[in-house]
Amino acid sequence: MQAIKDSVHDYVELPPVAAALLDTTPVQRLRHIKQLSTVRLVYPSANHTRFEHSIGVAHLAGQALSCLEIEGHRTKQVQAAALLHDVGHGPYGHQTEGIIER
Repeated sequence: MQAIKDSVHDYVELPPVAAALLDTTPVQRLRHIKQLSTVRLVYPSANHTRFEHSIGVAHLAGQALSCLEIEGHRTKQVQAAALLHDVGHGPYGHQTEGIIER
């Protein structure tokens, strides 16, 4: 497993399936997208990217799977999905969903 320093969860270990996805272009693109959208304009020190967020979600998914005693292939699928969950978000994420639906 690959250990990554996370600003929220300290050091997290990602399984090989998630670690292999880190170097893909869609996941690397998340490094340049702000997770907190316009909140950062009010709180300038709130600096968090979708990349960091996705790593944390994959980590928490792993912890949840462990607590639920889920193992094997399903674990890999869930952690990969957790890491990739923000790849398709548009700009400003959920703030613009209402506008896009119209």
